[in-house]
Amino acid sequence: MKIIKSFSSVATGEGISGIIGSIFWLYLASVLTVSNYGELQFFIGIATFGVGLSLLAQSNTIVVYEIKKRGLRGILFLISFIIAGIVSVILFTIYSRLDIVFLTFGMICAEMGMGYLMGKKLFVRYSIFLISQKILMCLLTVGLYFFIGIDGILYGITISYIPVAILVLSTFKSTTLDLPLLKNNFSFIFYNYAERLIVFSRRNLDKIIIMPILGFEILGEFALGFQIYSIMILFASISFKLLLMKDAEGTSSKRMGIAVLSISIIISILGITIAPSIVPTIFPQFTSVIEIIPIMSLAVIPNTIMLIFSSKFIGNEKSKFIFIGTVAYAVSYLLLIIILGSTLGIQGLAYTFLITSSGYAIYLMLMYKIQDLKKNNVY
Repeated sequence: MKIIKSFSSVATGEGISGIIGSIFWLYLASVLTVSNYGELQFFIGIATFGVGLSLLAQSNTIVVYEIKKRGLRGILFLISFIIAGIVSVILFTIYSRLDIVFLTFGMICAEMGMGYLMGKKLFVRYSIFLISQKILMCLLTVGLYFFIGIDGILYGITISYIPVAILVLSTFKSTTLDLPLLKNNFSFIFYNYAERLIVFSRRNLDKIIIMPILGFEILGEFALGFQIYSIMILFASISFKLLLMKDAEGTSSKRMGIAVLSISIIISILGITIAPSIVPTIFPQFTSVIEIIPIMSLAVIPNTIMLIFSSKFIGNEKSKFIFIGTVAYAVSYLLLIIILGSTLGIQGLAYTFLITSSGYAIYLMLMYKIQDLKKNNVY
């Protein structure tokens, strides 16, 4: 009953905020040109990559340590802000855009704040923050876009993170800066940070790579396809947080994992069969996105498997295996983006996502099975 209540609170917040966010990005796709949509994704990709570089206090680490009451939140937050300051100077030097710098800090606060609320099991507050941020984002960005253009979208997103930034700063009052404790737990923190950095790199360096090879228009088409995929993976992403809590507490998540995978398979089938006939009528200017919807829909299955097994490793503080797999995943993904993107265009980008996601899912399943056999002294 307790886990059902937890799931209900988190699912409500994640579901509503996810729907609002998806409608927002789909709305932007309908009012922007394909090229401008790609340009916007390019700038957001740069800021998000900056987040990956800065975020030692990534949300999964904070969730695990808050549940286990390790008292590392304060020093992880502080170090993340220091790194973010350095990264911001570099980004501004390269791009001369303050909106990218402000957006980087906003997303860092969101990642840390959400990890804190989940780890403290403040599920209602977690949901309120998620939903209010998305509502603020929609209102501010649409208004600012019509006043100052595409730059207004970036500033609107940034301003929407102010409430969660205040939350993060307020948590410093109840924390200590324990360097010896940081040293004793540094292995898990580092592997989680490095794994997350590589994930951020894969998700955002591809935009930086795609743009000079295929241009803003193909980037815009692929970004819309990925947005549709994000809607389909939303249920699994919501479930991951609750799977992680169960795995961190040492309780079995097997039945929940099977249920999540089963629902994701159904969603994938619906995406393959129904979405290609609906999307062109809503976004007629995105002529190429129909080519990749079935491929992106199929990728929901391996990515759900990735989330399920990632939760098991992170919950048991064995993030080394995730780190190794993520390195291989990111390198192969970025290489295939260049190879298949150059030869097959937008379809090559979609096939790259499916192939590398499947490979990573297989790796995690094999590693988990091997570790389970070792634990039971099979060999």
